[in-house]
Amino acid sequence: MEFRFSPEQEAWREEVRAFLDRELPPAKAFDTEFVEDDELWEFALAFTRKLGERGWIGLTWPREYGGLGRPVVDRFILAEELTWREAPIVNVIGWSLAAGTLLLFGSEEQKRRFLPPIARGETFWVEGLSEPGAGSDLANLSCTAVRDGRDWIVNGQKTYTTWGSRADVMYLAARSEPGSTRHQGISVFCVDLKAPGVTLSPLYNLGGGRQNHTYFDNVRVPGDRLIGEEGRGWHYIMNAFYGGGSGYAAHMSFQRMLEEVVVHCKTHRRGGRLLIHDPQVRQQLAELAELVEAARVLMYEGLSNAEQRRPPAFAGALTVVVLKEMRPRFAQLCHRILGPLCQLKPGRFAPLEGHAEAWYRESFANHAGGTPQVKRMVLATRGLGLPR
Repeated sequence: MEFRFSPEQEAWREEVRAFLDRELPPAKAFDTEFVEDDELWEFALAFTRKLGERGWIGLTWPREYGGLGRPVVDRFILAEELTWREAPIVNVIGWSLAAGTLLLFGSEEQKRRFLPPIARGETFWVEGLSEPGAGSDLANLSCTAVRDGRDWIVNGQKTYTTWGSRADVMYLAARSEPGSTRHQGISVFCVDLKAPGVTLSPLYNLGGGRQNHTYFDNVRVPGDRLIGEEGRGWHYIMNAFYGGGSGYAAHMSFQRMLEEVVVHCKTHRRGGRLLIHDPQVRQQLAELAELVEAARVLMYEGLSNAEQRRPPAFAGALTVVVLKEMRPRFAQLCHRILGPLCQLKPGRFAPLEGHAEAWYRESFANHAGGTPQVKRMVLATRGLGLPR
């Protein structure tokens, strides 16, 4: 089976590539989840705002909310090119989770207030879902929001707040109905991270980035910062994560890594012969290529589901399980091909300028959105109907 894009879609791809050629120097390309360099982050914020100026952040949104009303396949092509170039895009929570909730469930007033600043890159959102005592069980959250006149008072703690120290607001899930059942009584709020009573402490991950513990001590949240309806938060979270338009094209990241390894194998020798001529290396490269194609097909299936507004198979867990378990396997195969020196960080003797060492560390920072084990449970129960 061949997957082909139309001439118009390929013209759009060329437009994106021309933009990246002009605006993204190779030295400024980096993964914002694992790099905390302040100078690079200044560039990332400015680069994201340039996307916003062109309407590309809200590419698929209605024009009245800051978008361009383009089809979802255009969003996918944009994601492929940005991922291939490792473009430093920030605010994924803003234009996916927050925007998805607002577009699907927000009031007209909320859409017009919150969406245009996200589309312009003016407000930086982070996620406030995970809690230290809940593990991967989001419905077990204990952070509370209690009415006080027209406002809400929030108390509790969130963890794994990626980008929290750089963001403006949090998409916060809190229990607003004491004594409610697990999936009921959860509401979603837009919380100012500079508000009195909000504090963050760093939580550094193995991949090299900073996450945070976020604490709320009697934080006053204005009543108009309740997103959607009170008590409907669980429904919003489960249905809206990509309602704003997914920027997910994981296969392009794997493709980029594979091509770096292939070039290395064509130019470096072991035991007197080029690595590319070693039968065992060729077999391992073939396995890497198979993994890339598996990821590509899963991504294209997701695109088809989005275009047809079709619920994903296996409750959406299959792709997540494959990709999360694929990353460590991919990194391990790269290390076997490159040899022991690939454990070195950037320096004189490190192959691929030290990239392979980072790939290995980052491959285990895959807890975001739920661990592979949890997603396997979703696949088994919600996808296959098996008992718990």
